[in-house]
Amino acid sequence: MRYIYPELNSRNNTFATPRNITAMSSTTEKDGDQLRGILQTKTWFGFDLDDTLHEFRKASRAATTDVLTRIANENPSTTLQDLQTQYGIILKKGTADAFTDGKTSHDYRRARFAATLSHFGLSHDSVDELLEDYERVLVDNLTLKPGTISLLEAIKASGKKIAVITEGPQDAQQRAVRDLGVDKYIDFLATTNFFGVAKIDGLFGKVLDHLKIRPQDIVYIGDSQERDIEPASKEGILAIHLHEAQTAPLVVQPPSINSLEVLAKLI
Repeated sequence: MRYIYPELNSRNNTFATPRNITAMSSTTEKDGDQLRGILQTKTWFGFDLDDTLHEFRKASRAATTDVLTRIANENPSTTLQDLQTQYGIILKKGTADAFTDGKTSHDYRRARFAATLSHFGLSHDSVDELLEDYERVLVDNLTLKPGTISLLEAIKASGKKIAVITEGPQDAQQRAVRDLGVDKYIDFLATTNFFGVAKIDGLFGKVLDHLKIRPQDIVYIGDSQERDIEPASKEGILAIHLHEAQTAPLVVQPPSINSLEVLAKLI
C-alpha cells in the first residue's frame, strides 16, 4: 500500500538534495524547502533501529554463521548448509510474534540454537558457549549506517527529541544502541518486547500515548514498508522510507530516501 501525504503536495515526485538544489528546477527547490519546513514542525524524530540506523542483518548473519560453523566443525555428520536451512526455519517461526512475549534476547537465542541442535540429535552441552560466541561476533560486526551520527547530532542540535521504535528484545536493543554509541542521542527507546505489541498491531499508537504526543508531532524513518511505513502511516504519522536501492536521493510521494545522509542535509 502506498500512502499519499497531503502535506507534501508537489507536481514533481523527486526532491533535490541540498547540494544539488541549484541545478534543479524551481519547483523541485520548493519541494525540498517544503519538506525541510515540515520537518521543522516536528518535535520528535522516530527511527527504526535494525537496518535503519545500523547494519543488523549483516552483523546477525556473521554471528549466526560463526556459531553454525562451529557446530558443523564439531559434528562432521552435519553440514553447515543443513544447519543454516534448519536455523532459518526455526528463526522465522520464533520471530513471528515480533518478540512481544517479554523474553530476553538470550532466551530467544538459546531456544533457537537448542532447537537446531535437537533437530539433528546433537548435544546441548555447548549452548552457553555458543551464545557467548554469538554475542561476541555480533558486537564485533555492529556498524552504523552512513550518516547516522551526523543526522542524530543535527536533530539534537535543532532542539528535537529522538525515539527509537523497534521490534526486538528490550535488553538486546538497549545493548545495541549502547555498543553503537548512539544511546546518548536517544530520548526514548520503544520495543515490541517492552510494550507487548508488534508494530503492525498497534505499537505506534502505544508509543504516541506513552509520550503524550500527537501523530503530527513526529516523523518516523524506517527500512521496512510493511513493518515501518504502513503501520506508522495508519496512525497518521509522516513516515519516510529508507529505501537504499532507489536511485533518486529523495522522492516525494510517498516520501523515501536512499541514505540517512540525505535526511541529515534537510535538518
